Amino acid sequence: MRYHLAVPLLTILLLSLSAFVCPAQAADDNRLLCAITEVVECDSLGECAKLEAEEVGLPDFLIVDLESKKIKEATTVSLRESSFASHSPVEGITILSGVDGMRGWSAVLSSENTRVTASVSDEEAGFIVFGHCRAEP
Repeated sequence: MRYHLAVPLLTILLLSLSAFVCPAQAADDNRLLCAITEVVECDSLGECAKLEAEEVGLPDFLIVDLESKKIKEATTVSLRESSFASHSPVEGITILSGVDGMRGWSAVLSSENTRVTASVSDEEAGFIVFGHCRAEP
């Protein structure tokens, strides 16, 4: 199946570290560092396969900024960034959604913003992305 939908950056939500925030630094609950742990690609025929983040053009780590409504690569020189239009806290979870080019996406952050599940799709294929997040100091 190897059709690669150029996954928007935000799928990422996408995206967690098992490291803990240093107690000497205050964490910002509006800024999350997320690590992509699993990516599943499904084509229009219903065939699905697990892939690595790099195989679909996703970085291993993302910054989700709930205040500025942006997701970007967690690198020192990040050129890729995507905005989301919706940031809806619902019963302890946060739902994000948006459009990136000709693709639609949505993501759900668990209560406490420790896990993320995202989906990205276009007319030919879709991705489900799983990850873990932590507040950024």
